[in-house]
Amino acid sequence: MISIITSLYNSNTHLKKYIKHIEKFSMKLSQNKIEYEFIIIPNSPNDFEKNKLKEIENNINIKSRIIVCERESLYATWNRGIGQAKYENITFWNVDDMRFANAVCDGLSKMNKGVDVVYFPFIYKRYIKILGLKILAKIKIVKPFNFKKELFTKGMYLGPFFMAKKSCFDKIGGFDESFKISGDFDWAVRAAKADLVFEKSDKLGGIFTNDGTTLSGSKNNLHKIENDRILA
Repeated sequence: MISIITSLYNSNTHLKKYIKHIEKFSMKLSQNKIEYEFIIIPNSPNDFEKNKLKEIENNINIKSRIIVCERESLYATWNRGIGQAKYENITFWNVDDMRFANAVCDGLSKMNKGVDVVYFPFIYKRYIKILGLKILAKIKIVKPFNFKKELFTKGMYLGPFFMAKKSCFDKIGGFDESFKISGDFDWAVRAAKADLVFEKSDKLGGIFTNDGTTLSGSKNNLHKIENDRILA
């Protein structure tokens, strides 16, 4: 059983693909008899987003709840989703990325055996714009290290597709909402220091997309400032 949380803001570019992805993903989980819910939290949605959200609500192949809120930070939205989740297992799906159902199935198997946090290798795609065209500039598979406490308190090795038990958030707290980029890194460091049980899956977790329009995965100076704050 798993609750999958997506935060939306100004997501017109990605919503059509996202809906196709989560429909296929949902059907795969249903085929594996896995109970799930999508908790989709649009921040101050525009008319296009509202229409697309109605498509999701009316899609019988997607089990979803739509929770509309005023604009807030990503990590505030994630905390909101965790508070609303009805299942013990939690994960996140950014609207511009793609998740693989086989990885989630493997992660749930590990969590059912007592693992608190599962993380995955993933595909990284970086795009650049040339003359108004989006061009794929880099693609690679990111393979994280096996868990070592001293390592995971000094770097962000969970990647973008980790899964965690809801009880973990009860134990160490949710995401620090003062962060704009590195809130997941901060949470991962706290989780490692709290001796939660981490395990790496060998299944590809999904595709992380950096198209140059988001702070995550960028070289924005704020990212370094927030990382330095965590390490301090």
